[in-house]
Amino acid sequence: MAGGFDDENGKFRVLVNEEEQYSLWLDGMEIPRGWTDTGVAGDKKTCLDYVGKVWTDMRPKSLRVWMEEHAKKTAAAAESTAAATPEA
Repeated sequence: MAGGFDDENGKFRVLVNEEEQYSLWLDGMEIPRGWTDTGVAGDKKTCLDYVGKVWTDMRPKSLRVWMEEHAKKTAAAAESTAAATPEA
């Protein structure tokens, strides 16, 4: 008989960490340090449906922020180079 995390009809909670990564956790278990309860609870399908709807970008938050900052710096450098290049 299935139990714990394998129990499709068990009661789960959806957790999220500072990197905006999501996890299912068995209801009633202590929430691990670094994770926060989203307030969403239910059977496994309900929780997985919620995670599928809200977690659309699997990259950790720190990577997304770095990539956005890098893209801005790259764009600014390209504009600066284009402005300094005389037209032929």
